[in-house]
Amino acid sequence: MDTSQLCESLMEWLQTFDVEAPHQTLEALSDGVAMAQVLNQIAPEWFTKSWMSKIKSDVGTNWRLKVSNLRKIVEGIVDYYQDGLNQHFQDFSKPDVNKIGEKCDAAEMGRLLQLILGCAINCNHNQDYITQIRAMEESVQQVIMQAIQELEQISHYPNPSSIIIDQRLDYQKLVSELEAATEARNQMAQRCHELDMQVSLLQEEKTIFSMENKKLVARMQEFETIDDLSAGAGHRYKEMRKQNDTLKEEMFKIETSRDDYRLKVEIQEKEILELQSKLEDLQKTADEARHLKDEVDILRETAEKVVHYEATITSYKKKLEESGDLKRQVKILEDKNTYYMQQNLELEEEIKKSGTWKPQLEMYRKQNMELHQKLNEEKKRADKIEFESKKLLEKLDSLQIEKERLTVERDMLKETNEELKCFQLQQRSKTNITQNASIALLDETGPENMIPPEVKEKLVRLQHENKLLKLNQRGSEVDKLPVVQALLDDTTQQVNQLQLENQLANQRVLELESQIEELNETGDAGMKHRLSELQNQLRAVQTEKDLKITQLEERDASIAECKQKLIVMQESLRRSEQEVVALEERYKRYIEKAKSVIKNLDPKQNPSSFAEVNVLRSQLLEKHKVIEDLEEEKEQNKLCRDMEEKLMTTAFYKLGMVRHRDSVDHRLAVLGSNQGQSFLTRQRQATIRRSINNFESR
Repeated sequence: MDTSQLCESLMEWLQTFDVEAPHQTLEALSDGVAMAQVLNQIAPEWFTKSWMSKIKSDVGTNWRLKVSNLRKIVEGIVDYYQDGLNQHFQDFSKPDVNKIGEKCDAAEMGRLLQLILGCAINCNHNQDYITQIRAMEESVQQVIMQAIQELEQISHYPNPSSIIIDQRLDYQKLVSELEAATEARNQMAQRCHELDMQVSLLQEEKTIFSMENKKLVARMQEFETIDDLSAGAGHRYKEMRKQNDTLKEEMFKIETSRDDYRLKVEIQEKEILELQSKLEDLQKTADEARHLKDEVDILRETAEKVVHYEATITSYKKKLEESGDLKRQVKILEDKNTYYMQQNLELEEEIKKSGTWKPQLEMYRKQNMELHQKLNEEKKRADKIEFESKKLLEKLDSLQIEKERLTVERDMLKETNEELKCFQLQQRSKTNITQNASIALLDETGPENMIPPEVKEKLVRLQHENKLLKLNQRGSEVDKLPVVQALLDDTTQQVNQLQLENQLANQRVLELESQIEELNETGDAGMKHRLSELQNQLRAVQTEKDLKITQLEERDASIAECKQKLIVMQESLRRSEQEVVALEERYKRYIEKAKSVIKNLDPKQNPSSFAEVNVLRSQLLEKHKVIEDLEEEKEQNKLCRDMEEKLMTTAFYKLGMVRHRDSVDHRLAVLGSNQGQSFLTRQRQATIRRSINNFESR
């Protein structure tokens, strides 16, 4: 078989599938996307969407991606043949995907498409694909049949679908030949009918011409007997003679044509007889083809049954092999069952003993609940105390900070007090005027810590000037009296100015103290605002606490319900344990019965039961025979039904043909009546109809 022809035919077959990917050329098929979509349509239960997601669609000209896609397709097809169809290709080498991906090799592509064709022929919907193949050209059908037969030879597994295709192809040829023969027969019968009509018309014309000829001959004889013929009569005689000759020639031609038509009619009758014999042979072959088709259907069903029976036999063999393991498992389960029975007895004894401890357990539960409530209350108290302690600690920290600040201020005041004392001691050595002035200044200023630094600088300057005046006074007190007086006036003015400044400073201090008090008052208002915020937060915490208490109560209620449910579940568990014990007892009984049945069925241990086994086998064989007989009766009834349907269709077609011919005859009769037919023509038409009906009845 030519590889290029195989590839072209299989590509034409692939065009019958409706897929999204391009699949008109080898280059379009080389990426494998179209073939994967075709496989998904053929066997969607095997080539699923998850498998389709592994095939990359946007490949382009990358031959490595093409090769990977084709390799996945080949592996999926091989797995489908081995696991899904239980067929193994030993002598069939896999197609070279590298050649397909790199060079678009037609031979390797044909082999890959041949495997896809095998998947389509062996899938669940193979009838649809077979009908598609039947609708193709005969040359393509022959190539596809050769490919299917090659796959069957390689797999060593006859495929009933290929047999069906062969027989259906033969049946199709026979049907086409039969239709062509019937059409030819109908055409020949119509042609014969037309020739018979022409012959009858010609015979009528012949009779008419013969009658006219006789009349003319009689008139000619009459004219010959007349002696005194005139010139005009002679001329007419000559014309009539010429007409007679021409009529004789036409008569001769008509007779020759009649003979020719008779020969043609005989030849056509012979051809009709041959065609009828061929038609009978074709009908016989069609019946044989139908019979073979029915036999093929029966064989296909039997093949499917054989495959099913083989699978059941293998499963039974596996079960027999696993029966030893099952016996071992049964022994292990029996040992476990005895162990569990002992545990159940021990647990029942413990449950009986625990019956005396129930009232004590309930008492302990109540005590436990009370203790839990007390513990929750103590936790709440501890939380409150902890919160209050945190608040007190914060207050203590703030007080400590204020204490430190006050100690720092106290130290500063002490230092200033000491400085002032030292200053007072220094001032005692000065003059009385300066001493009185300084004393007046000190009395007016009030607290010593309120002296501003500017005043201190001026006091230091005055002290320096005072020292200079003392020194000058010792030298020349009299001479410098007006000068000293002027200086005294100046100093008094400066002291007055300093007193005014001191008063202003005291007023400033008072203002600052009032501002400090206002600030303290405003701070108390802020504290009040903060306290109100804290009270609001405390209220929110109280509400949350109430909610928590309600939630705890609800949880306690749900815990009580769960405990009740737990008690009910324990009771149901006890019941289920009792049921398990009862089931275990039944299981033991069934095992004992099974052992006894196995012992009875085993011919080595119990030879007396061998006869019973044979009887059962014979009964099973009789049942199988009855089932086979019923199946045969079913098949016969099916065949009879098919034959009845076929006979009904043939009778319907015959009735249609008779009605058609009757309508044709009626039309011809109408046409003949319009032309004016004689009695002889009507008789001939009636004889022709009878001959045609007799021929059809044959």
